[in-house]
Amino acid sequence: MAARTDPYRQLRFILEIEGLVTAGFSRCDLPSATSAVVEYREGADPPTPRKLPGLNEYGPLALEVGVTDRSLELSEWRTLVEQGRMDEARRDAAVVLLDATGTPAARWVFREAWPSRYDAPRLDAMASEVAVERLVVVHEGFARIAVQTGEDEDEEGETDDADDPESERDGGSTPSLPDLDFPVGEGLPQGIDEPRLKATRAGDEASDET
Repeated sequence: MAARTDPYRQLRFILEIEGLVTAGFSRCDLPSATSAVVEYREGADPPTPRKLPGLNEYGPLALEVGVTDRSLELSEWRTLVEQGRMDEARRDAAVVLLDATGTPAARWVFREAWPSRYDAPRLDAMASEVAVERLVVVHEGFARIAVQTGEDEDEEGETDDADDPESERDGGSTPSLPDLDFPVGEGLPQGIDEPRLKATRAGDEASDET
């Protein structure tokens, strides 16, 4: 008899944003990924146009969270965009779906994400409801990646967080994101040129050192 595999429930999830603490949200609408269809036909072809892929399009990530002192940093993230400080505003992010035990079960990663819209909560003195603010985040591509378990990290020889200079700099309060490089080859979002992307990153690292 085949082993039973139940799907994960949607009610437990977290969001990881580079430079911000792991955040809990009451609602998270994951985007869709579509490719435009380009039709083409030559006179010698059958009377049906060819279907060629065009530009890849990625919808926005919509987030809702109850207003707290901690949620202020989300509004501050949006303020960076309004001030034109896009180098600081663009960040990698990940939405992590948790299983019944709170263990990461599925992960979607987003590159070059930034908040394009912030909606303040609607206030009503006659309503017994939580004040909820909404953030719409755009990005330049996303993909679902495999979740790495602790056993996988041990096999790969991952170093302890205590030896990680990034962890020391953050004081241990901000969890580090996994490597957000998208897989090479099939499924690479937006047809990203991996060699060119690596060359660009190498140039950025060299400029940071000087």
